[in-house]
Amino acid sequence: MTTPARPAAPALRRVVRWNIAAVAALHVAALALFLGGHLLGTAGLAMIAFAYSRGLLHALDADHLAMIDGSTRKLLGEQRNPAGVGLAFSLGHSTVVLAAGVAVVLGAAWVREAIDPDTQLATVLGSIGAGVSAAYLLAVAAANTPLLVAAVRGADAVGHTHALAPTGWWGRLLMTPLSRVRHAGHVYAFGLLFGLGFDTASTISLLMLTASASLAGVPPVALLCLPLAFAAAMTLGDSINAHVMLRVYTAAETPSRRRLNIALLIVSITSAVLVAGATLTGLVGAWTGIAVPEFDTTWFGWGLAALAALGALWLGWLRFLARRAGPHPPLKR
Repeated sequence: MTTPARPAAPALRRVVRWNIAAVAALHVAALALFLGGHLLGTAGLAMIAFAYSRGLLHALDADHLAMIDGSTRKLLGEQRNPAGVGLAFSLGHSTVVLAAGVAVVLGAAWVREAIDPDTQLATVLGSIGAGVSAAYLLAVAAANTPLLVAAVRGADAVGHTHALAPTGWWGRLLMTPLSRVRHAGHVYAFGLLFGLGFDTASTISLLMLTASASLAGVPPVALLCLPLAFAAAMTLGDSINAHVMLRVYTAAETPSRRRLNIALLIVSITSAVLVAGATLTGLVGAWTGIAVPEFDTTWFGWGLAALAALGALWLGWLRFLARRAGPHPPLKR
């Protein structure tokens, strides 16, 4: 079995530069509005710090991590460049947050309905976001399962060929949403749809904070620094997560790293299915009114982030040991 081919260095560097530029632009825009609105007092600093922290925590949500991880592995399996998956997804999600923030500043009544779980608008938007989220995660799990089977059998798991694709009606059904996802930029639309639910506690907290600040007399333009700070932090977190997973999945081939690759594939598929199942369970309960078990995926998201960090540290340690040992003959195939 071989590890997924790493994207060409020039293309990877170019995408990384775009990632850094986009994240930096969001930070600069938020800072400019913050300073321009003269919010340097204790209350202003507390508000933007809270919004920024909410964005970082939102990037650690289980659905973000599962989606970015699964999409990265899926594109690598098709020998496509997944660099920028985290940025594209986060920008799509940020579009909803920024639009909602602007609507709050303008006093649009629909935002209050969108964040009130008892309204029809909130139910419809939440159903769209949850449905797309669950369908996409299940599709990613279906796309990555044949790669895991091939990897465990010791076969070449680089090419996501027709022979490795899911077969049967269920495979075709689950793979349909992914048929047009050919590069990282296509993930933007899914990030946009993911964010339609307005049901994430961090997003609601930010909108409520923005509304409260508006009532306190903060200049409308300055208020936009809050959703921008949220988006900047979320984009930073999602981009780092995507880059870490890309580095882990494209590590040079050694027995230890191949075992790590298989382990991460198992975690990726399992997490996608579990998060999708929790999402669908909540959706069924919302539409039927039946009491269903509630699954708190907060700690699950933190666990996924911890596993990604441990994987990166493990690879760094292996690389350090390899450099100390000096050159060695290539592995036999």
